[in-house]
Amino acid sequence: QACSTPRNHRRPSTQSVMVLDTAGQRAAEAGFAKVNAGRERDEALTQRLTEEYSKTVEGMRAVFKTGRSKDVEWRRRQLQGLRRAFHEMHEEIATAVIADLGGPKMRALGDMGPIVGDAEYALEHLDEWTKPKTIPGTEGAALNFGNTSVVRPTPKGIILNVAPWNFPLAMCFQPLVAALAAGNGAMIKPSEMAPNCAAVIKKIVETYLDTELVKVTLGAVPETTALLAQKWDHIFYTGNGCIGRIVMEAAAKHLTPMTLELGGKSPVLIDSTAKLDAAVNRIFYAKNLNCGQICIAPDYVMVHEAVADEFIKKFVGQIQKSYGTSSKGHEHWGKIINGRHCERLRRLIETSCGEVLCGGLDEIDVEAQHVPLTVIKNPDMASPVMNEEVFGPVLPIVVVKDMQEGIRAVKEKERPLALYIFSEDQKFVEQVLSTCTSGGACVNSCIEQIAANKELPFGGTGASGFGKYHGRYGFEEFSHLRAVLYKSTMTSQSILPPPEQCPPWLFDVAMKVLVTGFISDDVKEKLEGLKKVGGVAVAAAVAGMLFKRSKL
Repeated sequence: QACSTPRNHRRPSTQSVMVLDTAGQRAAEAGFAKVNAGRERDEALTQRLTEEYSKTVEGMRAVFKTGRSKDVEWRRRQLQGLRRAFHEMHEEIATAVIADLGGPKMRALGDMGPIVGDAEYALEHLDEWTKPKTIPGTEGAALNFGNTSVVRPTPKGIILNVAPWNFPLAMCFQPLVAALAAGNGAMIKPSEMAPNCAAVIKKIVETYLDTELVKVTLGAVPETTALLAQKWDHIFYTGNGCIGRIVMEAAAKHLTPMTLELGGKSPVLIDSTAKLDAAVNRIFYAKNLNCGQICIAPDYVMVHEAVADEFIKKFVGQIQKSYGTSSKGHEHWGKIINGRHCERLRRLIETSCGEVLCGGLDEIDVEAQHVPLTVIKNPDMASPVMNEEVFGPVLPIVVVKDMQEGIRAVKEKERPLALYIFSEDQKFVEQVLSTCTSGGACVNSCIEQIAANKELPFGGTGASGFGKYHGRYGFEEFSHLRAVLYKSTMTSQSILPPPEQCPPWLFDVAMKVLVTGFISDDVKEKLEGLKKVGGVAVAAAVAGMLFKRSKL
């Protein structure tokens, strides 16, 4: 494969600027006029939609203020309705997923199973999650006398969920499960890049859910822009960091809390002790699923030179075993979402300056939305494929002389959403987990950290996002955890007496109670030593003597 390095973009000199003739100038002016007219139409549409959506959100908020969604039974009915939708519409849903993303019918389960599982788990734990939780006192008997401390989860209000195209139903409805369980209303904005799924999402909401509190808006940039202009009580966005910054800027105007589920370059580290068959099978599954268009897909591999050749041989062999000489038209291979992303992936391959071991440029068919699973050995570390999120079926494999080199490479990049380690060396595993930060991690597998346990949080850190959901974490993400203290009225005293009743010695006592303690740290250590050798009675006696001798 030919390798071309990225061009250095420089401002051209005045001598190199071509002078347009009259006809050329007219064509250029017509082109600019057309662009400006299109921009003006979009701005006018956005303004009209902003006013329209303002009324919609006001209506949703008015219903929310009646307290309808705070009722646990309302929440239960919504979750049951969502579950019923997938029971009754699973064939229609599968057809829509395959129409937008291609691949086998099994692919559609990735957009159904997690939603139904989350809904059933939320239904099972709804009473537990919504119940106020009593918190034991931490400040000693004096300050907590007659107090009861409680955390009451309360709904935030009306949520906006701007969802992506790669798992179009899951990314709309998994956050919705958490939002509904927490008692919120929600506006869902599906991706326009998966139109068949967007239509099904709208049908599900309008057929099975309370449409006064749960709504769907279809459309593209003008619609999303108009939605972001509204005041929401929480915004949930899944996608790339570029758009994430725009969403965050819009949220900041209203001081709206938000969850950003982004992505990044999720690395795989394979040391010399790794079980290679397990590594090959599990990395292949994760990179093969949805053609690698997953925010937590393995982005690149750093493999120890002692096992590199064997790993590469087995991995390429697995690709050939699954797809033969070409994956184009294969019933088990899906499609890239659109031509623009095909071209993006083409650029990553052709500028990699690495050895293409399988797949590659010759098999790319933009019109058919086909990019093969491509393995690139030892790409240039400065190339785009090693610095941009791949988000597709391209896997760079970098051979390293020692795993410390791999660790350094991971630490030099932005914090990823996932980190994968294949090793039988527990010390190495612990070193990686201790020194490399990521949203989540998986040892000796890939992707399973988001599916194996409903009580594991899923979320990013740094450039891979912030906030978390799944299980109780999702319920709490969409709840305001309100602290409430119940105070006894058995006495009428406050924490401190009025100024005229404060004795001179009160400050010294309060200092010992709140700051320094009645016993010094040295004495405490000696008392702890006596306890360890069985001198409990002696320790108690000494403590009593010291307390009596303390100067108040």
